Amino acid sequence: MENTENEKTVYAYVDESGSITKTNISNNRYFVIAMLFTEDPVAIRRLYKNKISQMMRKSDTYRDLIHKNREIKGSDISEPVKLPVYEHIVKHASDKMELGIIVLDNHYTTDKFIENHARSFNYMIQTYLDSSFRKHSRFMHGGGRMEFIIDEQNIATGAKYDLGGYLNQQLTLRKPICDRFDVTYTDSRNEKLVQLADFIANTFYRNIEKKIKESRETVSLWLPMLCNSDIFDFSEGHDIALNLPES
Repeated sequence: MENTENEKTVYAYVDESGSITKTNISNNRYFVIAMLFTEDPVAIRRLYKNKISQMMRKSDTYRDLIHKNREIKGSDISEPVKLPVYEHIVKHASDKMELGIIVLDNHYTTDKFIENHARSFNYMIQTYLDSSFRKHSRFMHGGGRMEFIIDEQNIATGAKYDLGGYLNQQLTLRKPICDRFDVTYTDSRNEKLVQLADFIANTFYRNIEKKIKESRETVSLWLPMLCNSDIFDFSEGHDIALNLPES
């Protein structure tokens, strides 16, 4: 349920790219979580839908993807194709949204950490909120409600841990981030802003893991929108670096 006149709600649309793994780390080193925070999802959803509709009108390939899968995944398209989508959203909604990007370096994970994807995913979200979001986010109010809308594939492996209960226990009692957390798991095909989070997670994954040159421009476009103007480096070494254009 989106904002009513009397209720202040911050929405967080969440998706991921990469894997939490100890297998073939040379090719699977990083795991990325993208969170899109906003109090006005209707406006951002409209901007995203408009650009995807333009893509469909211009290309039979993208139109066929939508008809077949009901969405375009970030991995289905190149960074230059994503660029006008991002530019349109940043131009018209830079004051309405913020990004949280968590990057895990699998070199630092333990067997216990990778034992259950859902539990580790929830722990990273909680740690990010308690650290970066609490100190730096424009949407840190200390009251109201936060609703996380997460691609249901994030709980496809391992036991389902109750993220809502976990966050309410950890972050609403002492120095609260908000009064209440709600969590909804959804099929990304049914929520455009989870699809946008997928685009963004894939962009940062391509930049950090794959070092794809074209991702430098798309990542640079999002830098001013990042909470604390940086990724949240979830590793002991704190040495994860974005691949940016040379100045």
